[in-house]
Amino acid sequence: MGIISRSADLFYTYKFIRLLVTPWEETDAYEQGIIDENGKLLIKPSQFKTSEQKDAYTYFHRLVFNIKRLMERVPGGSSRIASYAAALYLIKEELGLDDNHIEDILKKMEIDVDKDLNESASSWYVLADNTLAPGTYTLLNDIMLPATNELGARKGTRVIVDEQTAPAGNIFAEPVYEVKHVQTKQKIFVTPMDLIK
Repeated sequence: MGIISRSADLFYTYKFIRLLVTPWEETDAYEQGIIDENGKLLIKPSQFKTSEQKDAYTYFHRLVFNIKRLMERVPGGSSRIASYAAALYLIKEELGLDDNHIEDILKKMEIDVDKDLNESASSWYVLADNTLAPGTYTLLNDIMLPATNELGARKGTRVIVDEQTAPAGNIFAEPVYEVKHVQTKQKIFVTPMDLIK
């Protein structure tokens, strides 16, 4: 079972990397008319008519495409990694990868993880014990909804932390917290760089 599991991990890691770095115009989803040259969805999955369309835009494709669109929205610079760390955490959890796998993917995209994360500042509402202080916060970035892998929690909308919240996990030693999105009433994952009081 261990060999099969590791083989599957390698396969999905390779598939993920390959799809993430493939230009939109070279994807099967683009060729099938499902997305445009910017990765924007043109046809909803419920409207697919052929098996080729269904194969070109699976749940996996949707996850990777949403991450790719999120990454493309962020301009280059020191906060590049920090602003999509929560999305990287979802990938890490979804695919069972570790930070080294994610870092390899980012290196292929010419993103310097150490430089970008070291330049991000810690927020005052992360307490000494690394818990997130209770309160209402505003999102500084679009965040994916874990239930659907869609960019449903939009920048400028609010999230609630009812009580001191410990990190659900981390990505490159950056804490990731589960909070409640007010508009969708869903739990989402955020980092301190995604929030402002």
